[in-house]
Amino acid sequence: MPYTTGAVYNPPAGLNHIDRIQVSCLNDSTMVPINLNLQIFHFRGVNFTRVPVGEALFQINAQQLIVQTYSVNIADYYEVQMNFYSAVNTMINVFALDAAGNVLDRILQPELTYIDRLSIIPT
Repeated sequence: MPYTTGAVYNPPAGLNHIDRIQVSCLNDSTMVPINLNLQIFHFRGVNFTRVPVGEALFQINAQQLIVQTYSVNIADYYEVQMNFYSAVNTMINVFALDAAGNVLDRILQPELTYIDRLSIIPT
């Protein structure tokens, strides 16, 4: 099932400026591995053009936590899209960090928005 954070504002400077995001992916199943696709984008400039920052397709074994980190330092806005591929025991949360590693914001799984498909990333 694909979900998105939507476009999340990144203040241009100051104490609330986000340096990077961490996406924590937990498979709470006791037996079944899951497949997960993450797509990270940032938006910049006058037209807020969507630019891919990273994409990862990986398997998470049962009872495993995987944390992915992406830089969004230059982003005016950022977005995380994910697809769990029918996994029911998956928990994904997004944490926004400043340059010192302090958590400035978090987007928990219940706050994600369902979308019909992931964005197409040109190759």
